[in-house]
Amino acid sequence: MQSVVFDFVLATLLPIYLVMGLGYVLRVSGVLSAEFLRDSARLVFNFAAPATLFFALAGSAKSEVIAPTFVLICMGLLVGLTLLSWLLAPLLVRERAQRGVFVQGASRGNLLVSGLAFTHGVYGMEGIALASLPLGLYIIFNNVYSVAILKHYDEDSEQALAQYWREVFKNPVIVAVLAGALAGWLAIDIPTSVKNTGELLGRLTVPLILFNVGASFDFKLLRSPNVVGWSATLYKCVLMPIVGVGIAWSLGLKGMELGIIFLLLSSPTSSISVVFAQMFGGHVGLAANMVLTSSLLSILTVAAGLAFLQTRGMI
Repeated sequence: MQSVVFDFVLATLLPIYLVMGLGYVLRVSGVLSAEFLRDSARLVFNFAAPATLFFALAGSAKSEVIAPTFVLICMGLLVGLTLLSWLLAPLLVRERAQRGVFVQGASRGNLLVSGLAFTHGVYGMEGIALASLPLGLYIIFNNVYSVAILKHYDEDSEQALAQYWREVFKNPVIVAVLAGALAGWLAIDIPTSVKNTGELLGRLTVPLILFNVGASFDFKLLRSPNVVGWSATLYKCVLMPIVGVGIAWSLGLKGMELGIIFLLLSSPTSSISVVFAQMFGGHVGLAANMVLTSSLLSILTVAAGLAFLQTRGMI
């Protein structure tokens, strides 16, 4: 059994980590320029990832697009554990100005990047189809929630919000998830040529995501360890998946559904949290440190978690 589990974890996770490592090596060696990484991130965000999510949902059966029990439990866990980090912030973070950044680092998972890549690596397009709807709904919630939290702890921020809210609801990922869910629900017949085009575009998603994640690592940030940053990292990578999976299991989820919840909850802190700290007030250096430490720790926790769940026959 241990050999089977080891082979499972090795086969699913090692290729992901190797591509991430290659992205880091190519960036530090100058092969990948900052301009390429910026443009490829835009390509993923605006085209490749939306295409992947849309066609995964549009090509799935109605029961796969909208699985009420799974969506409710998944959303309840994501939102509930996000709100819990806010309640814990005053207890764990002494300086009020750092609490907004802590909440983001502890709860804002990189679902579109790491969550999507891990889910695809373990469960393929079927897993993405199942995960897409709660992922899209949570992205909407988290964008609104993050701004509210940062503004709450930084009353001097002068960022105009009206334009930002418009951008949130024009987010290509959100539009693609909602459109794909509707197409799948209505069983719309999409022309083969359009499907093939979308499939080709979608194939860019995971490799470009992993290159960008690996290239974004800056190990100099580890020279200045921070108690607040590590508290957020442990909450994100350890507490959220343990508590969330325990609750989901007790509610009857197992197999692929439980595995997807684990992968979404254990995804590291999103790099967009650094941008939000810049836009709406917050300690940018602390936010960047959380992104790095959670990304590194998640390599261990995801592998260990999958091995444990597989050994116990839970997934």
